[in-house]
Amino acid sequence: MTIRVLEFGDGKLNPIGGPTRKFIHSQLEEWRVMDNVTSVVLVGNGRQFSAGADMTEFGKIGKTTSNVIGMVELMNYVESYPKPIVAAIDGVALGGGLELALSCHYRVADPQTAKLALPEVKVGVIPGAGGTQRLPRVVGIKRALTMILSGAQITGSTALDWKLVDGLKHPKQSLVECALQWASWSELMPLSQTCDINLNSQELKMLCDKFEKTLPDTDFGGFGAHAALKAIRASDNFSKGMETESSMFLQTLVHPQGQALRHAFFAVRTAQKGGRPIQSEKHPLMTNRSYTAVGVVGAGLMGSGIAMVLLEAGFKVRLVDIDAKALQKGVAFVKGTAGSYVKRGKWSRSKAESIAKRLKPTTKLTDLKDCTLIVEAVLENLSIKHKIFGTLDQILNPNAFLLSNTSSLSIDTIASVLSQKRRPRCAGWHFFSPAHKMKLVEIVVGKDSSRDTISILQNLTKQIGKIGVVVGNCNGFVGNRMFANYTGEAGFLLAEGVSSVQAVDRALSKVHGMALGPFEVGDLAGNEIGYYIRKEKGLTRDVNTNQIGPNRGNQRYTEIADDLVTKLGRHGQKTGKGWYDYDSKIGKGRKCLPSQEVTDFIKRYQPKLKKAALNDKEIIERILFPLVNEGFKILEEGHAQCPSDIDVVYLYGYGWPAWRGGPMYWADHEVGLHYLLDQLKKFQQEFPGSDYFQPSQLLNTCVKLNVTVEEYYKKKMNKHIMSRI
Repeated sequence: MTIRVLEFGDGKLNPIGGPTRKFIHSQLEEWRVMDNVTSVVLVGNGRQFSAGADMTEFGKIGKTTSNVIGMVELMNYVESYPKPIVAAIDGVALGGGLELALSCHYRVADPQTAKLALPEVKVGVIPGAGGTQRLPRVVGIKRALTMILSGAQITGSTALDWKLVDGLKHPKQSLVECALQWASWSELMPLSQTCDINLNSQELKMLCDKFEKTLPDTDFGGFGAHAALKAIRASDNFSKGMETESSMFLQTLVHPQGQALRHAFFAVRTAQKGGRPIQSEKHPLMTNRSYTAVGVVGAGLMGSGIAMVLLEAGFKVRLVDIDAKALQKGVAFVKGTAGSYVKRGKWSRSKAESIAKRLKPTTKLTDLKDCTLIVEAVLENLSIKHKIFGTLDQILNPNAFLLSNTSSLSIDTIASVLSQKRRPRCAGWHFFSPAHKMKLVEIVVGKDSSRDTISILQNLTKQIGKIGVVVGNCNGFVGNRMFANYTGEAGFLLAEGVSSVQAVDRALSKVHGMALGPFEVGDLAGNEIGYYIRKEKGLTRDVNTNQIGPNRGNQRYTEIADDLVTKLGRHGQKTGKGWYDYDSKIGKGRKCLPSQEVTDFIKRYQPKLKKAALNDKEIIERILFPLVNEGFKILEEGHAQCPSDIDVVYLYGYGWPAWRGGPMYWADHEVGLHYLLDQLKKFQQEFPGSDYFQPSQLLNTCVKLNVTVEEYYKKKMNKHIMSRI
């Protein structure tokens, strides 16, 4: 008697595309009629079970050739197989991968590496190969609802507790050895099928009703979750439930929210691609982290956050600040954050202790001399940065990377104090605050940054768990350059008297879906940051001489945001007052409370004869259309490689709702470029002095050619644009 091991997949993520399904089916068919084959172990090739269905096939559903077995057909075939099949789960078993495992008669997993989930709602669809029907029967209705509606992963150990897997491998055995053991046991037991397990209809209804109350509205990003819930509701009858699942899956497949979410998914993949030389993956930054020292200059909120990220990635970190008190505060932040992670069960105590040991605080730049990479994260002051970079250039190893976390200053200007040999190893590495939580990093290419440097940074950024987007070295790069228009126009709505702080934030967050409105963002980040950037650009009024900044000229400008900081001292949450008031006794001091002082303050800037208040749609267009227009200008100048890169910046750095795909996708698919162009022309006439209302030439071209900007790039119509990257 023989147990056969069926290893499938490409050896990477093992997606279950047509060829893989055909391979699994044909192998099982061959063994089905062989009397000496008594059971089968199903295992992914390499270190993963399967990351799920091949999403590139989603657009081809209904067009597949007759000789390729579908996902549902394969799962049903596996479940009804006359010989026991044991799934051996190492690494990820996600989506269709977990559905394949659920179809098997038994499942074993690695307790440490296995990650199991049905994350389909995150890409706008629902489990479509029996996941909504089989999972409730295996783990129970409540846990299935939690897994499917959140898309969250669970470990192999948790999967055993939940009875999602039947066994875990022991430390002294391989996963396949464990699976073979289970396969031999399974031959002695009667075969059972998951589809035959009964569910309690009353419990199903009660729990589905309860979970439904927690879901976002169907028209506010919740269409996929509600569709999944409908399929789960029908799971007390397996055959009817499968019909409902199939119907709901097809609906989510064509729904605009689903298409936007999948655009966002593939946009990240596109952004993370890049020319990576052979050396990059073998570089010490990728291979010997525990032995590699890196440095962070500046122990403020941003610097200590970056230090936290690098420590968690396994590096030895030297944190430098010439101010001993600031340094002490930065160290306390790192240790305090690590301690909070231990309390919440996110980290083990040993991990927190390891991080504390690898953190070396110092007030001396010379202590960085043996570091392989240094990232500067001090105040946005060019002279300070020049002094730091000039000093480091003299003491660092010639091969060390010297990076700046600047959010607004030119990388080329910062690098101008470096030697010619160092400049190719200098670039921008712009994290977003708070750095240990936000996923986005802009990788800024200076005119002398080498391709090797950028490639290594792309690889490293991904390795430390962040999403890197390569951008050009323009004013504010991609994110902040566009965001300046967003926050600037929000201020004008207050000055014109056509909206209020609360109305603007409500329209952008509660109607459009941004994580926070512009004034909430200002208070959270610190309103003084924007003020100092405008001051550095020569736009603000001098608080001592009352002279207007030399670079303001005739551009449209309101001093409301400047005066909020300089005259009222309202910096934001950290001072207990910004655009809103904050009370430490309410919402831990984070809840936005309307401020009468701010309301009265704004009235000083408003005309006596006010226009009619804008509605939500008008507010959104006034604020977001100049942001999108700037995105077009960034593209036409060659400072972004494609529209989807801009979408990624806003999805992961600025809280853009994923179900709207990103600002450029939104312009293409919801707004329409013809309407966008017409409204910008109207705003340009109505509000002279704001360059951001002047329509981009690229936008004009797309409208003239009647193509979306996405199509413009996919059809390679952008060949004439000179890349700055």
